[in-house]
Amino acid sequence: MASHEMKIRVMKTVSEGTKEIILGRVRKKNLEEIFSERTALAVVHGDVCDMIYASDLAQKTSSVEVFEIPGSCPQHMTCLGIMGDVSAVDAAVQRIQKELS
Repeated sequence: MASHEMKIRVMKTVSEGTKEIILGRVRKKNLEEIFSERTALAVVHGDVCDMIYASDLAQKTSSVEVFEIPGSCPQHMTCLGIMGDVSAVDAAVQRIQKELS
């Protein structure tokens, strides 16, 4: 089975324009409230299996909100958003990288 590379990008703060892009794509009801309370965002891209596992790892590691950022095809999970304070997002990303590298 071919291995797909997982990409992770971390933003310590999220610009207003980036927030608008994400809010336009995500169907999580309280996301605007989450954006106002939490500063950091990690975006994870990979195959569905890895992203579901990464979501579970992130939530078990630290106090973060995890949500799907869908792409143009509703049948495929495109990206995973992990939002929280900087230290919580960093801890979640470190655990994901350790487990899935």
